[in-house]
Amino acid sequence: MENNNQENLKENKIEEKKFDFTKLVVPAIIAVIIIVFAIVVYWSKSIKPKADIDKELGFKTEDYISVGDVTGLKYEVTQEQWDECVSEDTNYHYEVDRAAKDTDQVDFDYTAYIDGKKVQDLSMEEQSIDIGSSINSGAYKIFSDKIKGHKKGDKISINIENGKDANVLSMDKIDYSGKKIKYELKVLNVNKLVVSKVTDKWVKEEYFEERGVSNVDEFYEWEKEYIKEEIVKPALWNQAIEKVNLKAIPAEFQQQVIDTMDADTEAEAEFASVSVEEYKQMNGLTDEVIQENYNVELKSELLLWQLTKDLKLTATKEEIEEEYENSYAEANLDSAEEMKEKYTDKEMKELVLLNKAQDYVFKNAKVKYSYKIK
Repeated sequence: MENNNQENLKENKIEEKKFDFTKLVVPAIIAVIIIVFAIVVYWSKSIKPKADIDKELGFKTEDYISVGDVTGLKYEVTQEQWDECVSEDTNYHYEVDRAAKDTDQVDFDYTAYIDGKKVQDLSMEEQSIDIGSSINSGAYKIFSDKIKGHKKGDKISINIENGKDANVLSMDKIDYSGKKIKYELKVLNVNKLVVSKVTDKWVKEEYFEERGVSNVDEFYEWEKEYIKEEIVKPALWNQAIEKVNLKAIPAEFQQQVIDTMDADTEAEAEFASVSVEEYKQMNGLTDEVIQENYNVELKSELLLWQLTKDLKLTATKEEIEEEYENSYAEANLDSAEEMKEKYTDKEMKELVLLNKAQDYVFKNAKVKYSYKIK
């Protein structure tokens, strides 16, 4: 059976990672990534000097925020981050007909019961777990240890004596410490790990057409660039947001941010084929978290326009057109023309400015790359 499955390895390979133009990644306590493209922008012409920005916004950003020094920020790229990034491209799994063992990835359902009653907050379907992984803790480690040795279709009963171990599974962030919880697990499939060896031949076969890389050095350079764009720059931007002091709230502007973020949530819920409430529960979006998201996004928007003024950033028509060309593939669209049907010049203009603002923060930061290529 393994040989038959290996014929379709590329179909079962983990989803290819791409550069993401969702740039505003908020601090770790916040469970959602804010979508930049949906943010409302208030002008249609090229960004001009400070007075023009104030006029278009309808207020002076300086009246609402003060910004500390956003230069000299620090970030360290760790070995763990590097290894995870590379493994996303070199590792994949395919289904096998045998009992699970270490390094396998297992898909399973789990249902929780307290005092004989199902607890929806602690129950999920079609979840994946890497057997024997060192990052498994709490209920995940318990599940991993118990699933090991079981095959597709097996049902497993687990008793957790202290619900504290299950807190990591709570979508509503409820504390179950001291509770006795019974779990019923069902193994959906067992998938074997395959780790590809990075060679010039492998790189060219797997990634030349998609990324234009043809040897080992170019492959690792692409990985480094990916980390810079998708991890380092957003993290430094988050640090810059923390330098923003909100002196007052521009009410109309704030409502625009709230309306846009709410619309994003509704769109993402629809895409996931779940209700808005189910989507919020799945992503840990409590009222408290949502309110924090609103506040952080408001600061981020105000910071962007303040830096745009202070640094005299511009977004030309040519840069906007280039952004359409560069972004349509990452948006899973077929062409720049299709991109234009879904996104406006105003939205793309803000993306151009955001990229420039993040570039400024990055270029003036102290980034340490603490990893070795294995």
